[in-house]
Amino acid sequence: MATVRFSLRQLELFSTVARTGSTSAAGEEAALSQSAVSSAVNELEQTLGVTLFDRISKRLILNDAGRALQERAMRLIWEARAIEREFSGGQPPGHLKVAASTTIGNYLIPKILANYQASYPERRVDTQIGNSHEVIRLVSEARVDVWIIEGPSPAPDLVSHKWRDDELIIVASAHDSLAVAQRESGQSVFGAQAREANWLFREEGSGTRDAVRGALHPYLGPLSPKTVLGSSEAIKYAVELGLGISCLSRILVQCMLDKGTLVELRTDFPRLTRPLSIVSHPARPVSTSMSEFLNPYHTG
Repeated sequence: MATVRFSLRQLELFSTVARTGSTSAAGEEAALSQSAVSSAVNELEQTLGVTLFDRISKRLILNDAGRALQERAMRLIWEARAIEREFSGGQPPGHLKVAASTTIGNYLIPKILANYQASYPERRVDTQIGNSHEVIRLVSEARVDVWIIEGPSPAPDLVSHKWRDDELIIVASAHDSLAVAQRESGQSVFGAQAREANWLFREEGSGTRDAVRGALHPYLGPLSPKTVLGSSEAIKYAVELGLGISCLSRILVQCMLDKGTLVELRTDFPRLTRPLSIVSHPARPVSTSMSEFLNPYHTG
């Protein structure tokens, strides 16, 4: 990488000379000697290899090269002053980089982001949604600040801690026989009825599948799915079409529940949950800005 050979201070003094018309006036404004200002401008001209002023009647007048530089120098100076204002108070504007698994990224992050930016409109958040293998690499290389996933981290060399619970519910099509029976009787679905249903699960090796089977096993025992699909999105639409029932995150199916195309099957089981975890690089602690982003106030 090439090193910048001139300083912001040189640009500031150049700009002051351009505005005042002399190195002595610029020196008075900058609280420097005339010779110090003149030396800074001369060094800038030598570094750039151009003359920036015409000397006319003891005044320094910008030439065409000087005018071109003045426009860009002013932008740099204003930006530098903005940086100083924003960062000197101990509360920088912040630029977060967050990675998330598919369900969290598609259904939870937008709500968090809307609430967060309502409170901190000056802050920027970049979100990447991806599979575990891809995101593990990004976290390991410290290219994202945190990774939000369902379940614990699959990477032992990364730091993982529980963030919040994600509620799991059993859902069926509004026309499924279990949904119809529940609606007509007003009673919960019995364990035996649920065991005999056509279950739709994620593929083997899926963290979501493991979480769902682990949550259901104490009450239904081992379940053999009738249909296996490669994403929770596909499963919820398959359930809506009446291909079977499934256990999915409430945040994933809430819109369908609201519309009535899916029905939550009530059971006598305790509330089913799985943990959502925050995963970060061991050398990168969670910043204040990230803590505010992940605050329950912004995730409700």
